[in-house]
Amino acid sequence: MWRSVFAFTGDPEVTDDAIGEAFAQALARGDEVRDPAPWVWRVAFLVAGRERQRRASLAQLGDSRSYELPEPISEVMTALASLSPNQRLAIVMHDYADRPTDEVAALIGASRATVHSHLSKGRKRLRALLGDDDVQER
Repeated sequence: MWRSVFAFTGDPEVTDDAIGEAFAQALARGDEVRDPAPWVWRVAFLVAGRERQRRASLAQLGDSRSYELPEPISEVMTALASLSPNQRLAIVMHDYADRPTDEVAALIGASRATVHSHLSKGRKRLRALLGDDDVQER
């Protein structure tokens, strides 16, 4: 889960906080959460997405904290960052975290067909940015 959220955010601190918050919320809700695993995944990505947006707003105001990644991971992270948030989330959840399309659709709030469209367009963009050898069609 950590690697998937990190691939989405590109920030280890945001990743740690999002996953911690997701588990804390699950524990606080107790029996309200009927199926904890997908619920925690969804909440972790929602929290991470909100934090990414907050930090992007801060960066525009001049807060320039960054995390340098070793090559070639930084190339992949840069390529992922160029995708739309839904394309990035679909690719990370489906292709990297091996989550089913239905779960990705619920997370994005879209249909399965829309998720397939995000996957197709995102993979095509990644292939163009990284080269054909780095991205495999599933």
